[in-house]
Amino acid sequence: MKLPLPRSLRSQITAGVALLVVLVVALAGLIIVARIDHRDRTDVDRQLSARADKVREDADKLVSEGDGANDTDDYGGLLVGSQSVVRLVSNGQVVAERGDRPTVDIPVPSSDGMSTLYVGGQSWRSLVEPVDGTGDERLQVLQDLSPIEQRRTDNTRIVAGVAVLATLVAAGGVWLITRVIMQPLQRLRAGVQRIRPADTSRMLPQVSRPQEVADLSAALNGMLGQLQTSMRATRRFTADAGHELRTPLTVLGMNLETLQRNPRLPAGQRQEALDAMAVEHRRITALLEGLQILARGDAHALPPRATVDLPALLDEAVRHARNRHPGATYDVHIPAEPAPQVQGWSTGLRLAVDNLLDNAALHGRRPHGRVDVSLSWDPGRLHIAVSDDGPGIPADRREAVKERFARGSRPRSPGSGLGLALVQQQAELHGGALTLADAPGGGLRATLTVQSRPAEPAA
Repeated sequence: MKLPLPRSLRSQITAGVALLVVLVVALAGLIIVARIDHRDRTDVDRQLSARADKVREDADKLVSEGDGANDTDDYGGLLVGSQSVVRLVSNGQVVAERGDRPTVDIPVPSSDGMSTLYVGGQSWRSLVEPVDGTGDERLQVLQDLSPIEQRRTDNTRIVAGVAVLATLVAAGGVWLITRVIMQPLQRLRAGVQRIRPADTSRMLPQVSRPQEVADLSAALNGMLGQLQTSMRATRRFTADAGHELRTPLTVLGMNLETLQRNPRLPAGQRQEALDAMAVEHRRITALLEGLQILARGDAHALPPRATVDLPALLDEAVRHARNRHPGATYDVHIPAEPAPQVQGWSTGLRLAVDNLLDNAALHGRRPHGRVDVSLSWDPGRLHIAVSDDGPGIPADRREAVKERFARGSRPRSPGSGLGLALVQQQAELHGGALTLADAPGGGLRATLTVQSRPAEPAA
């Protein structure tokens, strides 16, 4: 049957230490008891051999000292209080016996050597040796093992008592010590219990020691920070989507209702309503895509960083922009020497560059606007500058147009108002910024700056 574990960590630690202590003390004690018992029994064997040698020197004395009148003689003091017996056996019969006779009859030995006899619930150690070379007479020396076995029992009880006492002392000490050690964890638990789903700012208390708890505190606070960032991003996405989608959905619904109520609407008006619905559909799709990208960036739900070849990315982006805007002229300036490497997300950087190129083409001079694109770098920074020849943006409005859904006072093209916000977010995610300034030949110059590292030398 599986024993239930204590619920609290403190109780589990205390129980574990107590169990370990009782096992270690008991095992060590039993080893010591076994060694003492072995030593005592070895001493008995040695004493039996010494007595046998002493008695064998004058075996006739066992017989000559009487046939019973002096059978309690100590054989010259050798057997005084020794709880031992010396017997002379001839032809399978005990012919003489001296010492502390047992209360029960000990059987006649049938073989020579050391052995342990169990007679009447009492243990005896026996040594049988021939008296002479004929083998007709044998000498048997016996030693009562009761004192040794009693000593082993007493030692075992002492070990058991010490194990119990050590377990109680260890359990009490560990219980008190873990109260101090567990205080940082108790603080963390209390901090977690105070956090509510609607609370997006509360963090767990900082813990410095022990190191494992400090690491746990830092990891939990990091996780809470990510969750709070994700929650804020989700809430902002919900609020922005609800606010910005209301108008296009309303227009879309009105046009649908018009078509439903007027099945005989003239073809021209019907086409006009369908075109308006298509425009609103594209606007909704663009809004949702932009908001999803912004939400992922806000929540830092990004793939692992990788090395980005920015010159190649910029060159490819310009080629595609020329196909999207055949009326604009793109002039690209990329230095020939190797550019510093960028660690980041190529998809996000491509999105930012595409938005800058599209904005420059849409807001430049019509119908044949000019877009200047350049790549430059300095220590630790890499800059992508995109300039157009349009009316530009007043200096006091440049920071405002970086906000989400912000557009110029007189926009010249349709859009969601998320383009520069996406560029600004990608710049910040790559350790840089988006700067708006006057272009050298008029218009607006947008510079995307990202962190870089030195290019690896050519092999």
